[in-house]
Formats: sequence, structure tokens, C-alpha cells
Amino acid sequence: MLPLQAQHFALGFDKFNIAYIGLDNPISIAVENCPCNHIVLKVENGTVTGENCRYIFRAKEVGAAHITVYKKTASHLKEVGQYAFRVKRIPPPAFKIGPYGVSYFYADRKAQTAVLRSQQYVRAELDGFDFDARCIVDSFQVKIFHEDSAKTNTYLNTTNKINQQIRDVFSGLKNGDIIFFNKIFAKGPDGIQWELDPLILTIEN
Repeated sequence: MLPLQAQHFALGFDKFNIAYIGLDNPISIAVENCPCNHIVLKVENGTVTGENCRYIFRAKEVGAAHITVYKKTASHLKEVGQYAFRVKRIPPPAFKIGPYGVSYFYADRKAQTAVLRSQQYVRAELDGFDFDARCIVDSFQVKIFHEDSAKTNTYLNTTNKINQQIRDVFSGLKNGDIIFFNKIFAKGPDGIQWELDPLILTIEN
């Protein structure tokens, strides 16, 4: 927690001094000479729930936000202080299939047919993000470039579960074939949909 107002009260986000839209942002608060059940909070740009000096802030919009801390007295609420912080959206996740994926940058990778055909789902993961935030792939496209011919095939998958047609295609891949995952759309807990960075895999059994 961060001491403020000459030790009159302390308020701090349990992870960072940033709140993320769509997530439960835990907050700890302590007020000098005031029991937890006498603390009252009023917030801008979101809502707050909780008790016993432990709260959850749910942000509404990107930008600035404020929490005003009060303590209950016999006759009224006395303002103790105000805390300002930032509200941000969670960063876009990275597309993953099995052990293969992109982390923060576009990359070519080697892949094995047996590994690909054993996968049932693709994933959207937040690498290096300290909150527990779940992202789901809504749809993606797969292009197959066959090494032994000029033939190219394109397939569309409309959920995070790999459809049987694509799994059958994976089973027939040969050395040198290239798989291009693109038009990858995923949604996070804040309801925002991203188009994720593409992934190229080259078959090397």
C-alpha cells in the first residue's frame, strides 16, 4: 500500500497503481484510528465492492479515476482523502497452438505434424501480464502452402476449437509445407475484440 496524506490513510492496488477494464482490481485500504467497517468509499469511473479494508474496483472507461475515502462518525461522513489513478485496457494477447506461438513479435517457427494434429484448441494468452485475465479466440484462418506444388488452400475456423477439416489437413502435412494463421480474432474480459498478430509455422518432422 502507498502512504498518503501524512499517514491519515493508505490506499494501494494490490498489484499496480493501474486499474484494467473488465478485471477485478483488488484494493487494500487502511485509515488511521478508524476500523474497517467505518470506511466508506466513493468512486468515479467505476464501481467498488468489498469490506474489511479489502475491496474490488471495476473500471468503466479508459482514463483517469478517483477514489474518495471517508470515515463514518456519529453524525456524518468525514473525508479523509482522495486517490487518483489510471484506467487502461488490457493488452492484446498472443495467438498460440500447442507449444507454438508468437510473443510480442512476428516470428517464423518450426512445427511437427504429430504435434499439430493432436491439438484440439487454439489459445489467446497474455504473456507477462500479472492479472488472471481470460481471452478467447473467436475465429481464425489457416492457409496451407504446399512445398511440393504451387497449391494453396485456405480454411476458416469459427471458434477456438479446431474443426475436423483443419485437423485432417494437419494430418496430411509434409516437410516444407507452410501454415499461415491469420485473420485471428479474439475477445478479452473487457469485451473488446482484437485482431491478433499472425503466426507462420513450417513443417519439419
